[in-house]
Amino acid sequence: MAPKPLGPQQHMSASTVSEVPGSGAYAGRSHAEYRRARRHSRLVRILKILLPLSAGLIVMAFVAVSWLDQMGPEGVEIESVSLRDGKLVMQNPVMSGQGSDARPYTMQAARAIQDLTTPDVIMLEEIVADLPVSNGDKAVLKALSGIYDRAAQTLEFDQPFTVTTEAGMQADLQSADIDIAGGEMSTSEPVSVRSKEASVVAQSMQMQDKGRVIVFKDKVRMTINPSALKSKDGATN
Repeated sequence: MAPKPLGPQQHMSASTVSEVPGSGAYAGRSHAEYRRARRHSRLVRILKILLPLSAGLIVMAFVAVSWLDQMGPEGVEIESVSLRDGKLVMQNPVMSGQGSDARPYTMQAARAIQDLTTPDVIMLEEIVADLPVSNGDKAVLKALSGIYDRAAQTLEFDQPFTVTTEAGMQADLQSADIDIAGGEMSTSEPVSVRSKEASVVAQSMQMQDKGRVIVFKDKVRMTINPSALKSKDGATN
């Protein structure tokens, strides 16, 4: 007879059917200790689902920089170029290419504006990027605007933007400052990362070491969807 589910806050897979209180690695443990251990394992599993999307944000920044560094007739398709009030205005710049893993990406903007008095700064409007992320998934980034400083190696999203993956995860940020050279990203405004399984909401966030370290700060709330976990448990029992 198949073991009964442990409830909405428990997870049991085929490889862990024998892990019950009083047997195996759980010998001598109380039911309360067993439940705490299972909850911890489940939290780790949920974070492994959510955090790759967060880390993908900073990866996208590096792809954006490669795009902006090539901004010009030979590096990107541009519908038209004009000079207005000392600014170079590029209409509908679009770039497509392949990342280091040979997976394709595209990035485009409604306009790219370069002030000739500060040529290292490029302002982008209505950005849309279709980019590969981890585990073969794809993500779409949509931002109202962004500012790239070539000299400082920084990329600033100064208005709200979203990142959505094919797998159903979405990140919403109000703004973000990205240090390209240092491999860091930070925001002091609310951030939300959610999927079908869980969500994380915080008032600020920092990424370090090119997304390998992610810190959510201030009024952090994590919500786990019990029905999604129960569905996964049923599929693996």
